[in-house]
Amino acid sequence: MFRTVLLALGAWALALVSTAAEAARISPMIVDVKPLGRESVDRVELNNPGDSEFPVEVLMFKGAITDDGQLELTPADEDFLVFPAQIVVPPHSRQAFRVQYVGEPALAKSEIYYMQVRQVPVEVSPGESQVQVVVNFNVLVNVVPDGASAMPVVESIQPTVRDDVPGIEVRVANHGTRYFTAGTMPWQVHGTSVDGDQVNLELAPQDMARMIGAGVVAPDRTRLFFIPTGKSLVEGTVQASLGG
Repeated sequence: MFRTVLLALGAWALALVSTAAEAARISPMIVDVKPLGRESVDRVELNNPGDSEFPVEVLMFKGAITDDGQLELTPADEDFLVFPAQIVVPPHSRQAFRVQYVGEPALAKSEIYYMQVRQVPVEVSPGESQVQVVVNFNVLVNVVPDGASAMPVVESIQPTVRDDVPGIEVRVANHGTRYFTAGTMPWQVHGTSVDGDQVNLELAPQDMARMIGAGVVAPDRTRLFFIPTGKSLVEGTVQASLGG
């Protein structure tokens, strides 16, 4: 059964509740491994700078991201070896997790998985408060075969307004065999505003990351992104491109 959660724009870690445990960090948040051989293994590190123990468990999921950014997760523990799968991370310490792909080795295109590092609630004594902070981190794990390459294609552009903010909806497809992250690429947007002005936007990767987050686009999938333009643009005059 699919487990569906919202892939929040601008956030690669999913926090169910965030207060004191917000200080915990996972790095890196995106990992690439090969389907076979020595490069099928990588490491992810959890930093616990707090004063309390941080008990966690690790689960693996296969991921599919819909056009509108919904993340569908299917359990996939059988495709990976993770060590340790459960551990209590002491205060003011770091813990490395070893993740190794052991699934289908003959992949024609890259596959998206998520390594979910879940904080485990701690048992409390009778009479104590039951309110606890619980944090989940989703690490994007891409299994990328040799020779795979991305092919971003802008399929459509539509001027629109969201929450009183003028902008454009851009549908981007990946016709290649490797995932890409639209939020780490430079974008160019050009068009004519409704008042006749020329609008020329050169958006750096850090600008795009603030707008759309990572913007993961898997092979043979599409994503719909909203980009603010400052002014309402005339349909048919807008051009958008991404990449160098």
